[in-house]
Amino acid sequence: MSTARDAHAKLVRELAAHNYRYYVLDDPAVTDAAFDALLRDLRALEAAHPELVSPSSPTQRVGGEARSQVAKVKRKTKMFSLDNAYSQADLGEFLRRVRDGLPEGQVPTFTVEPKLDGASVEVVYEGGALAMATTRGDGEIGEDITPNLRTLRNVPLGIAHPGTLTLRGEIVIYRKDLDLLNEARLAEGLEPYANPRNAAAGAIRMLDPREVAKRPLRAVFYQAVEGPEQRASHADTLDWLAALGLPTHRKQARVSADGIADAIAEIDAARASYPFETDGAVVKVDAYRQQDMLGATSKFPKWAVAYKFAAERASTRVRDIVIQVGRTGALTPVAELDPVELSGTTVSRASLHNPEHLAKLDVRRGDLVLIEKAGEIIPQVVSVVLEARPASAEPFAPPTTCPACGAAVTSRLREEDRPELGQEAALRCVNRGCPAQVKGQIYHFTRRFAMDLENLGEVLVEQLVSEGLVRDVADLYDPERVSVESLARLDRMGTKSAQNVLAGVTASKERPLDRLLCGLGIPQIGQVAARQLAEEVGTLEALLALSPEALAERVGQIRGFGPKMVESVVAHLGDPRERALMERLVARGVGRPVVKEAVATTGPVSGQSFCVTGVLSRKRDDVHASIRAAGGEVHDGVKKTTTFLVAGDKTGQSKRDQAKKFGTRVITEPELEALLRGEPLAPADG
Repeated sequence: MSTARDAHAKLVRELAAHNYRYYVLDDPAVTDAAFDALLRDLRALEAAHPELVSPSSPTQRVGGEARSQVAKVKRKTKMFSLDNAYSQADLGEFLRRVRDGLPEGQVPTFTVEPKLDGASVEVVYEGGALAMATTRGDGEIGEDITPNLRTLRNVPLGIAHPGTLTLRGEIVIYRKDLDLLNEARLAEGLEPYANPRNAAAGAIRMLDPREVAKRPLRAVFYQAVEGPEQRASHADTLDWLAALGLPTHRKQARVSADGIADAIAEIDAARASYPFETDGAVVKVDAYRQQDMLGATSKFPKWAVAYKFAAERASTRVRDIVIQVGRTGALTPVAELDPVELSGTTVSRASLHNPEHLAKLDVRRGDLVLIEKAGEIIPQVVSVVLEARPASAEPFAPPTTCPACGAAVTSRLREEDRPELGQEAALRCVNRGCPAQVKGQIYHFTRRFAMDLENLGEVLVEQLVSEGLVRDVADLYDPERVSVESLARLDRMGTKSAQNVLAGVTASKERPLDRLLCGLGIPQIGQVAARQLAEEVGTLEALLALSPEALAERVGQIRGFGPKMVESVVAHLGDPRERALMERLVARGVGRPVVKEAVATTGPVSGQSFCVTGVLSRKRDDVHASIRAAGGEVHDGVKKTTTFLVAGDKTGQSKRDQAKKFGTRVITEPELEALLRGEPLAPADG
């Protein structure tokens, strides 16, 4: 028996070593055939001696049936997000906070490492065996993905560490592996994956580990939060993890504060050569003792920051310039491009905003252009490479008729048309019944921030309008037009799908009035203003009952409503078409009164106003409520009177530009939380 046990242990060690060389070091020592032969020997040995099989055996990476549901797991230590820095000034502010947070005379050392662009996970080893893996979730509670994690061949099922070891890392797909995966998908007639991050994030959460095993996923660990007690620093721990045979990026540098900028620049210059995607560099205080001294906010550790690289640019040719018609009738020129990779996604279209902007850039069909992602999300044309312009390129001629309905277009709407839209640079279709406008209005109405109609996406909206079932949003609630029978006749719809859509429509009747007002798309009225207006009038019936004079007086009393907002509401309610639409919604029982939110008259931020934007750790409505409870005022956009712009992740450049224009200070979510607690902010740079 001892001979079989020894042979088993030797085969397990040998296979683990080959996995490490192949998947971690990218330096295989044997052929695939030789590896498969060793694995067959191990399976044969375990078949003869079932008592030798353990969870750490390479034969146990994939097993069992697909799960019907995913369990939730509450973790011991919260998985924080990282605060972002976009400039040397932001980085300097981080370093200042670190210095201020440490005892006088303590000089920190830092590690600088790539910021991996994948799906975050936590992995726990117990007694040397892989015991648990969870997704990031909300930071405190994640989904159990242990069976899926066991399929990743670069993750050892057993390690030489007797206690508990809790790791944080990213699930990634190497670029070369994604290329091979996409080739196979195209050969099968399937859509290729747009980028490694999306492919990895979707795969690691699958219910069937056998399907996960078919994806070339890898884990890269970048932090240990429990287990390396004998290590004094983060950099030492990364070296120790690598020595244990765990996959790490091996790209870290330990530097003084003066060396951070150079270390970031080295990562930026080298990132194209990395096998994985990275969109920035992470700077961490190295010593664990100093990390403990600095602590964390409710969302971010104070000892780390993610430095985001400047937007990547790419060059490509303009195949065509087409016109899109929006829900207000605005005609937007869009450049159709030769597909090009940019920041991890394939870009084939970019907005040119309006004819005036298009004329300023002088983009023409056939031009070679530079594009980048504004706020890392929206592709935009930056400039034209004039020296590469073909001789046949001609200036784009703005349309004189709407491409969707053939109606005339104008750049200056008459006062009796849409006065609430104001004078803008956009060309507009004058036909209020234009099918493109109707589709846009209905889709806007269905969005999550508005009426949140589940199962009613753009494709179905397109069919509803094209088939003549729906002419406006009120028709969604007409049982003679939208029924299980009428929906089931549409493409890719059946009785069950139709029932689900209808259930969502019925449920949306219970949405509060502010969501309904937001869904109606009243110009100048966003989510914040819609809530204020709903609280002021109570019900849609009460709003419709007001005379224009009384309406102007009531709306003008709302805090933060300027003359243009008042004019817009009065004009919208005075429009016979819009008024008739709202009356039909009232008749069909859509929209519930809102409970007026208490606004403190005094508090830590009394007399200050805030515009909140970007991705935050809490729902935006909750953040707004916290500001109001502390005596502050909330604005939909950045105005002359806005005190602070609270910028979360993925904040658009336009908001930042407005803040700069009006002298509005830009703060982070942790800085907002400090203000709400009554803590003073550090002086702004400059």
